[in-house]
Amino acid sequence: MNKTRIIKEILGKTLEKKGFKYIGKEKGIIWTFVRNVNDVKEEVYIQQHSIFESEYKLIMWSSAKGNSVKEIGNVLPEYSDNEYWCAETEKEFIEVISFFDKFIKEFGFELLDEMLTEKTDSFETPERKLYFKAHHKELVKKYDAIYHILDNGSREEQLKHIDEVLWENREAEDTPEKNEEIYDLWLGMASILTEIIIREEGGEVSYDTWKVEINRPQRVLKVWPIDAVVQAWLRYHNNERKVDFVWAMCR
Repeated sequence: MNKTRIIKEILGKTLEKKGFKYIGKEKGIIWTFVRNVNDVKEEVYIQQHSIFESEYKLIMWSSAKGNSVKEIGNVLPEYSDNEYWCAETEKEFIEVISFFDKFIKEFGFELLDEMLTEKTDSFETPERKLYFKAHHKELVKKYDAIYHILDNGSREEQLKHIDEVLWENREAEDTPEKNEEIYDLWLGMASILTEIIIREEGGEVSYDTWKVEINRPQRVLKVWPIDAVVQAWLRYHNNERKVDFVWAMCR
């Protein structure tokens, strides 16, 4: 099966109409389309699972600050549990890519246009990022002593443990004191998440970017530890837990 040809013929032709160009296959598993609008770069990926070779997902990314990576499940609630789509035969692969193409036409282009604009971030302020950098070790020590996440189970279990902590603490009164407790919990869980990834994969943490980010040497996509924790808690606060969000974003 010539996957590249199928992707270019179906999704590629659609993306070309909006200025995207196919730039190649990265790390053998990521087919990438790029466009530049003024000073903003946007990319649409088809990513093959790094372990399960017959599973694929669609990803949209923008360099405009404040825009998180978007996937189908972020847009359509009925697919919130579907991180990857399975295609074992050429016929199934064509069906999956055609589904991705339909999504781009119906929802993706509008979303990509919105992602051309910078979004403000009210939590990851420069001051909080400096605090996170300066107190990373203290936060790890404090919250691991409470929840015993590190060195307890596999990486997958540790990530899901973070989700469980956020779920258990999802209810919070809207008072200044309680808000500060939740903010500290977010930073604590983000510190532990950073520790898990660095221990397992290595990499570097950047604190002076729009969001704190972890650059992983063996991965194309970066991890935003604070953002991942905050977005997970916000979902859980609304009693939405169809998937363990931190685990899904960082595994």
